[in-house]
Amino acid sequence: MARLPSTGIFTSFCASIPPNHWLKLIVFGAVYFNYLAIYFPFLLPTIRITVLLFPFSHTKVNKHLTRYMIPLLTITPICFTFYLIPALGVCRQRAYPLPFGSLWIHFIDSAFGLTNRYFHLYNLIFWMTCSLSASALLFYQLAKARSQMSQNSDLFRKANHSVSITTTAMIVFYMTNGAFLITFILYYDTESYSSYAALIRQFGNDLQFCVVTWVFYLTHPSFRTDYVFDEVSASRNWLNRRPQ
Repeated sequence: MARLPSTGIFTSFCASIPPNHWLKLIVFGAVYFNYLAIYFPFLLPTIRITVLLFPFSHTKVNKHLTRYMIPLLTITPICFTFYLIPALGVCRQRAYPLPFGSLWIHFIDSAFGLTNRYFHLYNLIFWMTCSLSASALLFYQLAKARSQMSQNSDLFRKANHSVSITTTAMIVFYMTNGAFLITFILYYDTESYSSYAALIRQFGNDLQFCVVTWVFYLTHPSFRTDYVFDEVSASRNWLNRRPQ
C-alpha cells in the first residue's frame, strides 16, 4: 500500500485506471493485518504468565486461551473496517520529500464517510496499554519467582532477558505507529511531516513482524533443549514454596 507505489513502479498503471474495488482490497488487507499486529502482541506475555500462575495446568489453560482468543482477535478488525465495503481504492500522489510519481493507495466513498485514523489510534492506545500491563505483570512474577528460587536464578535471568528484549521491540512498534498516526491526523493532505512519519513507520512494522518473533525464539530458554522442561519445573517448585 505504501512501499512499492512510492517507488514509482505503478505510476503509469495507476494513471490508466479509475477508482476500483481491487485497489480497495489492497487497502483492506493492509489495514486488517495492521490491526492483527496490534492485537496479537498481547497474547505473548499473557501465555507466558500462565506458566508461572498455573504451573500444573498451564497447558490446559493456554489451550483454552488460544482456542477462543485467536478467533476473537482475528474477527475483531472487521468491526473497524466495515466502512471499506462500499469504498473504492484510489492512487494518490505522495507529499514532499518524495518526488513526483510516488504514490500511495487510499480509498474514497467509504460508508458514512468514516476513515481509519481514529479507529486505529484508539485501538493502538488500548492494546499497547494491555500489552505493557501484561508484560509488567510478567516481569513482577519472574522477579518474585527468581527471588525464591536461587538455584534456578540463571533460568529466570534468561527468561527475564527475553521478556525485556521482546517488550522493548513491542514498545518501539507501538510508538512508531502512534507517531505516524498522530502526524497523519495533524498534517494529512499537506506538504509537511506526514511523509517522514510514513518512512519511520515501516521500520516499526518490520520490528514487530520479524524481530519480536525471532528475538523471542532465540532468547527464551524454553526453545533450548537443555531448558525445555526446566521453566515449568521451576515454576512448580516456586509455587510449592509459596506461603499458603
